[in-house]
Amino acid sequence: MSYRVSSFFAGIGGFDLGLERAGMNVVFQCEINRFCQSILKKHWPNVPLENDIGLIKPNDIPASNVWCGGFPCQDVSLANQGKRKGLLGERSGLFFTYAKLIKEKKPDWIIIENVPGLLNSHDGEDFKTVIETLDELGYGISWRVLDAKYFGTPQRRRRVYIVGSFGDMRSAKVLFESGTTKIVDKSGSGERSGNTRKHAESISKTNTYSIQHAGIGRKPSAGPQAKGFRNDGETYTLDSRGSSDAVCSPNAPFRVREVAGISERLDSRRFRAIGNAVAVPIIEWIGKRIILVDNTKP
Repeated sequence: MSYRVSSFFAGIGGFDLGLERAGMNVVFQCEINRFCQSILKKHWPNVPLENDIGLIKPNDIPASNVWCGGFPCQDVSLANQGKRKGLLGERSGLFFTYAKLIKEKKPDWIIIENVPGLLNSHDGEDFKTVIETLDELGYGISWRVLDAKYFGTPQRRRRVYIVGSFGDMRSAKVLFESGTTKIVDKSGSGERSGNTRKHAESISKTNTYSIQHAGIGRKPSAGPQAKGFRNDGETYTLDSRGSSDAVCSPNAPFRVREVAGISERLDSRRFRAIGNAVAVPIIEWIGKRIILVDNTKP
């Protein structure tokens, strides 16, 4: 079976790269940010790229059986404490625009990624709306919170992944494997992968640190995430607020560009793009699971 992917809210192509690594073919992209568009055009020069999802007509989208995208998270994110408009917000409300296109084309599979704040936005009503909307469109919906640090990346990045399979509940077999969950020695930490240790060996524990934004000249009440610094082979979640996190040496000037060699002009755009990106290894895993489920006889 051939898998053709349409990527919405594509960003810098995290979904696209992950699904390509799983063996799928990207045939359509949509992204409004110009900097991100430049990245997509560089790596997928022959793939049609649309600018505004609100202007897309169903017939503009080529035949594709996998649709992916993480609709904007700002209005449901815990980072916007006290300012969360939920799906009523202009940005996160683009979910409904996406749903209208899904209704018209009905791809076999849909994959959505968003921040965990989607689960409790408006006391869970926003997430309920997302699930009920997709259910009414004929999809069996499953969801799971996954952390990138358990997929071989040296970064904590918890996100909720929603998978929908048209006409049945194959989606559950994608996100959940049969059998029991292994017991771990730390409550809530999950089963830790050995891959992160591999990355830790390449980072000197004596001179390289990840610093959380709330630990840099801000009040302890600034932001809901953990605060401080660490040099255990992991970094805090990189986000899109520009100077929120850094990887630096204690004897080097502050800012990631001083270590990574990134120019000041590109620093904020790079941070935003990476902060909004999905974890490629998780998407690759989901893509491979979709193929496995489709190829497994009932």
